[in-house]
Amino acid sequence: MKILKASAICVLFSICYFSSSAQDELPLNEPDYNKPHLFSDMPQKMKLRISNLEDLLDLPVGASVKTFITDNFNFHGIVVSTSDAANTTVKSVVIRSTNRKGATLTFTKTIKPDGTVKYLGRIMSLKNGDAFEIVKENDQYILQKKILYDLINE
Repeated sequence: MKILKASAICVLFSICYFSSSAQDELPLNEPDYNKPHLFSDMPQKMKLRISNLEDLLDLPVGASVKTFITDNFNFHGIVVSTSDAANTTVKSVVIRSTNRKGATLTFTKTIKPDGTVKYLGRIMSLKNGDAFEIVKENDQYILQKKILYDLINE
């Protein structure tokens, strides 16, 4: 009887051991490269109008926006978020587009301790496969088209 009991315990232990796993594989979201492109009518690179974007940094939440951020990119939207006005070194604004449905513009101005200014920003929609990023090229800021998955990981 003792052998039968010991065998049953070994079988039960073996079943528990083989049916359990230390780590389950986490499901990964594969990029959907077939998403529609929101900016297919726009050039790959465009010179940015920084002064027009800086004007956006002083707008309150809820303000309506109609501005040219490049010579041929008219951006319309509503301000949905701004940075803390007390912070003098970093100013930022988030604008939800009304003429490019689903897109959001994020623009940030940072003043470094040495007095130099740096700009960062993106225009993107998670429902579309393309986006724009603000990059510095040859000492001027441009809006450069990117693939969405080059900017984010889902």
